[in-house]
This record gives sequence, structure tokens and C-alpha cells, in this order.
Amino acid sequence: MDFNIFFCRFGLDSHQFRNKTIEPVSADNGNIIYEVEEQAKKRICPYCQHEFMFVHDYNWVEIKLNSTIMVKEFLRIRKVRYKCKECGKTHTFDLQGIDRNATLSPYIETAIKREFLQIQSFKDISLRYGVSLSQTLNIYDKYTKLTPKMPLPRYLCIDEKHFVGDNNGTYVVVLSDFFSGEVIDVINNRQMPYLNEYFQSISLQERKNVEVFISDMYDGYSTVKDRFFRKALFVVDLFHVIKLLTEAVKRIRIRTYNQFASEDTIEKHFMKANWKVFLCNQSKIRKNLYHSAKYDVSIPYGEIITNCLKLNQVFWDGYDLLQELLHYDKYESYAEANDFMEHIISKLRLTGDELLNKVADSYAKWKVGIVNGLARNQTGRRYSNAIAEGNNSHIQRIINVSYGYKSFRRLRSRIMLIRTYKNKG
Repeated sequence: MDFNIFFCRFGLDSHQFRNKTIEPVSADNGNIIYEVEEQAKKRICPYCQHEFMFVHDYNWVEIKLNSTIMVKEFLRIRKVRYKCKECGKTHTFDLQGIDRNATLSPYIETAIKREFLQIQSFKDISLRYGVSLSQTLNIYDKYTKLTPKMPLPRYLCIDEKHFVGDNNGTYVVVLSDFFSGEVIDVINNRQMPYLNEYFQSISLQERKNVEVFISDMYDGYSTVKDRFFRKALFVVDLFHVIKLLTEAVKRIRIRTYNQFASEDTIEKHFMKANWKVFLCNQSKIRKNLYHSAKYDVSIPYGEIITNCLKLNQVFWDGYDLLQELLHYDKYESYAEANDFMEHIISKLRLTGDELLNKVADSYAKWKVGIVNGLARNQTGRRYSNAIAEGNNSHIQRIINVSYGYKSFRRLRSRIMLIRTYKNKG
């Protein structure tokens, strides 16, 4: 193999080695070994600065060059050890592109670093390149030693993700850009002392750049908005608004099923087996036929749903209000959205049901943020935390593929690599 081409292939400096033809040698285990010799040069003693060191002896080191499932290539280097005539100390000098005590070539390290940008486990990467898991983790930790956050965007989404590791909590906080979808940063805990410390470390000028603050109905995020983003528009994500009423209707359906439905009736069977239809937009399924083999009947969904709702007036009221809320897209201006939420809150309270009254109280508490989420902005879009929810799905995949993480630092840097830095080339 040509001398210069060989070293260029693996990102090494050919001037450090004696110029000779390099021939591969096949080992008994099927590995391929290339033997080269370091070029002896005039050296200055690193200990006493004497200008001349002589060649004392040689020692061999072996570095993995490349790795596939079938074949592994190694570079065996005959390194020069020098001795100083003045102080008598010996020294072996580093080769450019090869760290002292390294067992992997820069070529493999670079390839492994590229793998970190994909959703896969560290173990899978280790197996692919024929290196130990600890080596892969060492490369990763060195590569991600500095993984800075991105600047806060004009439209900031904030949401939590369940994580139990060394972060002293059960949730981490994910900051996302509403428009680009990039993860801005991941905070190790959603408790107020951690959030305060984090946002206090960000300059006032950077925080002033945030014009819209989008979150769910967690009190901590409201406090963060009031303390650090006072001039930003506060928006409550509509997904969580609908989910709050959906959960209440779900519990009322279970209550109706247990307390009001007679045994061995089609209504009881329907409420148990088809619970999802009570939580979706009825207009999409109302005219479709429901077929029951058990009761040998075909009946429109609208009719069987109505028969179930008649069993409990609170169930009917809650279901009707959920259907109204699911048609929120009819209200586009701030005034329309505000009147709509006032209407929903009033009707929830009139039901007299404890669960629905609690939903009304929550809606009243967060009404300004909810209305800001309902009304369309200048671009004709509604602000939402859909971007943050999408990032949470990707984060869950990252966690699942690796069968969980214990180190928050590694999880955070992996999220940043895959969801942000990968897109920046």
C-alpha cells in the first residue's frame, strides 16, 4: 500500500514515520495488522531542556484503525524511546493525531462521534465498532464535555419530561423553540429552586428577547413567567386544557358505568369496551354504525352514545361541554375566545358536580393564558406546546433505545446533539 495514501486514509501525519512500503499482515484471529516505525528525529529534553537526546530503545504500541463486523484493522507502531545525555531521563514523544496511551485511531473516534447523532444505544455503537462500552462512553464524555445551551428564542415553549436518575427529582424541564422545534436546553429539575437558579443565570437582555411564553398549567411555570419574563405573552397549551376536561369526563363515565348501568345491557358493555368514543369529536362518528355481535344489533353511534348519557345527567353535561371545547377552532379573535371560555366555565359550575367544578376553577385560574392560546396570532396560527410535546416523544425514544439513562448530564447532551446540533451540521 502506498505510504502517503495509507496515513491520509486514517488521518495521520506520514512525516512522523519511516518511509517504507506498508504490507498488511493477517493475524490468526482474522484481524489485519499494519506495522510501521516512528521516524527518529533530533529532540530536546523536556526535563532539563538539553538540546540533544539519543535513541535509547524501542517499544511497540497497537492502535485500532478501523472496525467492521468481519474485519478489524490495527496499526502496530514501533515507537522510539529517547534518553537524555545530560539528566539521564528517558522519554517517548507523542505522535500527532494519536493521544498518549490511545488504543483507537482518530478515524474510529470521528466515526463513533457521528454515531452519537443518531437515536441508538451506546452498547450498539460499541458492538458496531468492536470497542468496549467504557471506551465509547469515554469518547462521548470527552466529546460532550462542553454542550452549551442555545440562546432563548422569541417564542419559548417549556414542558417537563419524566426522568428518574441522578437529578434529584422525577422530571426534567425541556425548553424548545416554537418555530424551529429545536431544543434550547434541558434543566435537571422542575422544582422552583432549580428553575430560579437556572433562569437567574441568564442575562436580563437575553430574557427580554422572549416575547411569548408557552406552558401547561403547572404553577411553577407561571411563577417563572412572572419573575423572569414579565413582558412576554403567557399562553397555556390547549392540549392540556382539553386533557383536563377529558380526564374528568373519563372518571364520570366510570362512575356512570358502575352506579347507573344495569348489568348485562348493551349500554354497560358499550361504555366499557368503547370508552374512547366519549372523548372524541362525535360529529366524526355519529352516523357510523356500531355492530355488537354479543347483542346481535347494529345501531348508529350517535344513538348508543345518547342512550349511555341518559343514564346520568352529569355524564351528559360533561360530555356536551367536552364536545363544545373540541370545537374551539370556531373562535379566532381574543374577544370570541374570552366569551367562549366564560361560557364553558359558567356551564361547568352549573353542573354542581365536584369534578367538573374543579375543572371550572382551573379554567378560571388560567383563563388569560387559555384565551391567548385559543385566539389566533398575527400569522394566523395558534400558539401551542405541540413542539415541546413532539420533542418529548423524541426524548422518550432516546431513553427507550438505551433502556434508560442514569446520568442527567449524558441524557441532556444526547438530547442536544440529536435535536439541536445535528441540524446545524
